[in-house]
Amino acid sequence: FYRYNAKDSAVCLEAWPIIEQEAEKQGNLDTVQQQTRLIEPLVYMHTRGMRVDKQGLEEASARAEERLGTLSEELNRLVGYEINANSTKQLQKLFYIDRGEKPYISRKTGSITVDGDALKRLARKGYKEASVVLEIRHWTKLKSTYLDVVLDKDNRLRCAFNPVGTTSGRLSSSEDIFGVGTNTQNLPEEFKEFIIADNDTVLFNVDLSQAENRVVAYISPEPAMINAFETGIDVHKQTAALIFNKPIDQISDEVGSSTIGNGSMSERFWGKKSNHSLNYDLGYKSFALVTEIPEADARFIVDRYHMAYPGVRQYHAWVRDRLGRGRMLENPFGRRRTFSDRWGDQLFKEAYSWIPQSTVADKINRQGLLYAYYNQEQCAPIDILNQVHDSIVFQCNFVKHTWEEIANAILCLKKSLETPIVWKGTSFVIPAEFEMGIRLSKKELRKVKINGDENPTRLAGQLYDLYRAFRASFSL
Repeated sequence: FYRYNAKDSAVCLEAWPIIEQEAEKQGNLDTVQQQTRLIEPLVYMHTRGMRVDKQGLEEASARAEERLGTLSEELNRLVGYEINANSTKQLQKLFYIDRGEKPYISRKTGSITVDGDALKRLARKGYKEASVVLEIRHWTKLKSTYLDVVLDKDNRLRCAFNPVGTTSGRLSSSEDIFGVGTNTQNLPEEFKEFIIADNDTVLFNVDLSQAENRVVAYISPEPAMINAFETGIDVHKQTAALIFNKPIDQISDEVGSSTIGNGSMSERFWGKKSNHSLNYDLGYKSFALVTEIPEADARFIVDRYHMAYPGVRQYHAWVRDRLGRGRMLENPFGRRRTFSDRWGDQLFKEAYSWIPQSTVADKINRQGLLYAYYNQEQCAPIDILNQVHDSIVFQCNFVKHTWEEIANAILCLKKSLETPIVWKGTSFVIPAEFEMGIRLSKKELRKVKINGDENPTRLAGQLYDLYRAFRASFSL
């Protein structure tokens, strides 16, 4: 401290005893220490970066530019004159004056808006112009944020991770202070195909299977959900069966098998959409907006969902009761949070989601990221590259390490991630599922099948066979 006493170090030194005292008083000292331990692996991932197929990215950007030109021409034809899809004033004039629609008001600002939600409503009313504007915005975002992303001089994608970027313990990421990179935790599939393994390595993605859904099921508790997870029933089909009042074996996964909305989705789709949307008390109007279906259909789904899973609403009541007794919640890892915002629905909904989200964040960070980085005796082959809330991307070098060493590291990481979560005398496991590939996109990755009695030798053979198949089809 005496040798280097710039203001940043001086302030940290002065602030830490106070922070430590407050954390200890709240019961969060261990949480602070665990979150602090993340800094080193996050700096490592930022420094390491991910290899990118730059040529492929540039070609995709050119195709996106062509697509935007085609869409702009189509929009001008539909409107009858030249219009800028990114001009708020021109779009407001088009829909609210020329077309005579009642203006939509933003819930956030209270002013007239043509934001995404307003355009979705207009599209549902049959305005093709609104659908085209939405598509233009999609391609504009994809091109400007991802396909034209600023890479470092070594053509690697990097980001700046923030270990305290959220209130739940989830990491956040963004471009760095030099304007290089982007948020690597929200990469679209159209971009992931350009993230590729380094020479002599293969990529892996480990994902916690339906993590938040499982946490909700067990902490509620909701017996029907728990039964689905423990017996291996397709929980999305089960939800659809309960919503549509049909036997589960009659639930279809065929596109167009459900009449909900415009009839273009399957029955299982609505079960899956409900499971992902309705655990945190999303209302039927918001569900209609998110899924772009009529409010009557949305009300039917929301009502049937909570009839099928009454434990979810019981969990909401428990959360409100805990908030009323001191405004503090605690997750299974001992992380605590005091909710000091204004009492009401917005506070409640944030609280409903906090335990599941923070539980998954602590599990993937503590038993995944920290385990792999600091436990080098077992995890030496694992080169961590990215963390995406409930998953970790890493690569393994098969020249520096044998396939059996890689297999052993994967089994150790899987065992750590599948450490049981204990909640009020019960315990449950969130399965960790692994995929392997040369490119990061879902269509390129292949599932790694790991049995309960898997051994490194057998797994090593599977990994090598997968690598040979990838090598035969991969080229740059």
